[in-house]
Amino acid sequence: MNIRLLAVFALLTGISLPVRAEGDIEWRHRATQGAVTLSANPLGLASRTAFYSARGFAAEAIRPYAQACGFSFGMQNGGTATLSTRLADWRAVGTDGRAVRLRLPAEWDLQWAKAHVPEAARIAFRWAQFQAENVFEAGDWIMGMATLEAPLSGSFRLVARYHDEKGNHEIVLDKLACGHDSSAN
Repeated sequence: MNIRLLAVFALLTGISLPVRAEGDIEWRHRATQGAVTLSANPLGLASRTAFYSARGFAAEAIRPYAQACGFSFGMQNGGTATLSTRLADWRAVGTDGRAVRLRLPAEWDLQWAKAHVPEAARIAFRWAQFQAENVFEAGDWIMGMATLEAPLSGSFRLVARYHDEKGNHEIVLDKLACGHDSSAN
């Protein structure tokens, strides 16, 4: 793998090199429900701007995405049953009870199309996102980025819903906060 790509990925996910497997990532937030694990790391403006600029986005085009409250998520099915999840069913809930949905990758893609972002950059964006709908067989996992539709101040919780043969379930990540870095000020 290209060392620059690996270094940017490490920066975005907050991991130390060398990266060998998903288990090597130092996740800041992690929760488990049954055999399903959800992990998250907040992402700052500078890291997302650098990541997507290196993939063909003009700085002004990627700015709204980079300024949004964003995370790198990992989800793993450690069980034997198939499960599914839809990003549209996930919510961030502030301490005041205000719920904010996650902005779906297709919504960002519409914005990129209107801004005439090159197709190659848009493909790179889609590949780096937590997919809008996922089906996990036993042992499957996914990593990807996602943003909130609107910022929440202070800490909040993320309620991630998924479905398996036993019904609907939720995993809750508590005490999340939007990532901040010196470039965001």
